[in-house]
Amino acid sequence: MEDAHGRTRRRGVTAYALLGLATAQVAVGCAALVVAGVPPAKLVRYDMVVDLAVGFAYPVCGTVIALHRPRNPIGWLLVAYGLGHAFTGLSIGLAVEGLGAGWSAAVLGTLTTVGRHTWIVGTTAFVLVFLLFPDGRLPDRRWLWVLGVHVLTLPVGLAVWGRADWGLFRGTAAQASYLPVPAGLLPVLRDVQTAESCLLLVAVCTVMVLRYRRGGEQDRRRMLWLIAGMMPLALSLVLQIFGFPPVYTSYCTLAMPVAIMIAVLRHELLDIRVVVSRSLLYGALTVGVVAAYVGLVTFLQSLLDPRPGLLGPALITVALALAFEPARRLLQRTVDRALYGDRHDPVRAVSRIGERLAWTGIGAVPEAVGEALRLPYVQVKAVSGAAHGSWGTPGGRLHTLPLDYDGRAVGALVVGLRPGEQQPAPADLAVLELLAVPLAVALHATDLTRQLQHSRERIVAAREEERRRIRRDLHDGLGPTLAGAAFQADAVRNLLAFDEERASGLLAELRAEIGGAVVEVRRLVDGLRPPDLDQLGLLGALRERAARLSWQADGTPLKVRVEAPERLPVLPAAVEVAAYRIAVEALTNAARHARASRVELRIEIGDGLRLDIRDDGTPAPEETAWQPGVGITSMQERAAELGGRCEAGRGRVTATLPLTETP
Repeated sequence: MEDAHGRTRRRGVTAYALLGLATAQVAVGCAALVVAGVPPAKLVRYDMVVDLAVGFAYPVCGTVIALHRPRNPIGWLLVAYGLGHAFTGLSIGLAVEGLGAGWSAAVLGTLTTVGRHTWIVGTTAFVLVFLLFPDGRLPDRRWLWVLGVHVLTLPVGLAVWGRADWGLFRGTAAQASYLPVPAGLLPVLRDVQTAESCLLLVAVCTVMVLRYRRGGEQDRRRMLWLIAGMMPLALSLVLQIFGFPPVYTSYCTLAMPVAIMIAVLRHELLDIRVVVSRSLLYGALTVGVVAAYVGLVTFLQSLLDPRPGLLGPALITVALALAFEPARRLLQRTVDRALYGDRHDPVRAVSRIGERLAWTGIGAVPEAVGEALRLPYVQVKAVSGAAHGSWGTPGGRLHTLPLDYDGRAVGALVVGLRPGEQQPAPADLAVLELLAVPLAVALHATDLTRQLQHSRERIVAAREEERRRIRRDLHDGLGPTLAGAAFQADAVRNLLAFDEERASGLLAELRAEIGGAVVEVRRLVDGLRPPDLDQLGLLGALRERAARLSWQADGTPLKVRVEAPERLPVLPAAVEVAAYRIAVEALTNAARHARASRVELRIEIGDGLRLDIRDDGTPAPEETAWQPGVGITSMQERAAELGGRCEAGRGRVTATLPLTETP
């Protein structure tokens, strides 16, 4: 514990020390430029302020990251990159002051030579930032070749920038370099540096695309923050084509460390998708309109010469006005699909989610919904609270969408809102509500499958239990009886020759034992299926049972009436047994507990077999609330096993059984 605390403290001291070093260099460089009296126009023109600004902004943001995420190398890399620029700014300021103060050529040459190259060495750290962003790990060790290429070509960059013309020092001792390069070799080195820069750009863009496509919702939001920080730089590079001063491009890099700091530490600060989507949309429109205008003007002027006038610009303006809105809509759809998924195309979103549901089941729905709508968290829950799967990490506000089937709740779809959102966007709600219908059906089907599996398990368990009972009864009851009868038969055979009187007595005992065995067999058979059903049929068996219940235990008469069609269709055996058991249990309960004088049993045949048992009983004075007992639960289970329903209340039991046997 102490070692960990000590390491944390040493890292904090190191971070503050490096920040102090960068701040000191920037302060000295600024002071030197002020003392030298360099005009503001030259400060901007020769890029002097940029190195000082980068040398301060990057170490500040890097230090914040290093203090809060000391194991993430990105913070330390930003500090290293800023230190390289800070020393470059320091060398510029001191060289300007040294020229006025008359410093020696050796000092000025050494100072500017080192200053020209420290920021180039620092670019190695900057390349690593893009490769390791946002978690500080490479997406794959195979990407180390990018860093290797940059390190191998680093001397080329040092040589090229060693011959760079710093216009402020042109013709002075400060322009000298201790890394001279032959003039004939310089074009080749510049071509090599350009190729290396293009290769690095392609590699960095590929890594960013891979991280965005393969990463989770948090990684994607972090990548969007980085993209937002790069937008000013990208826009300035594009505008250079139309005459934008290149020197201002460097100032646009100052947004990147702030964006990286927010991405690593507070990526949920706001919904960065809105910022990126609007920036991409209007940035692309701006560049497109400017490019189209310049191109069309040039083209029409070449056609209308030598009679240029207002016709060309007027036609161009009309054409751009007509094309602006379609272009805006197309770009908006493209950007929104990249950042928000398919929420503006509900049919496509639901179709993709449905395909995932059909192929992999309901457990894959959260991931499909999260990817389709770019949501940070999605979970599907059953009505019991059990989760059928989740995707992402719950961190912010949650929105719950109920899932209903046939008028009853079967579950809920829980989605996490994007940072900055208080409630789901209407476009998101449209997709979620459209998805709720098939998802509720899938949940209901999943629940039915679970119930079916549970029912099958119970049937198997009941069957095995019944087999065990029959085996026990046969082994413990009928088995010994038959074995004893066999012994007695042997004894009778042995006694017939010399003691007929005793043999006759044994035969009487043998007959009694065989009669007991017959009774035992009948008991076993009656337990498997009521014999009255085979002898009298369902109606006859129920009327026979009703006649037995005509008197209650206390001697009070009970009138039991059975109403049914004159002739019932042939019923499946399972339905017949279940109907008999449910009706007998309901009649018995009414006779024992209802304090009734009249009970009616009504049987109806329609889509299924319907039993309706009612009594006119009154509750006892001490009885408060009616609660179902074991008998009611048994009736409900018998109906459910056949796919039917049984509802019970005070004075009434209603059961519906399907006439087709369930598989």
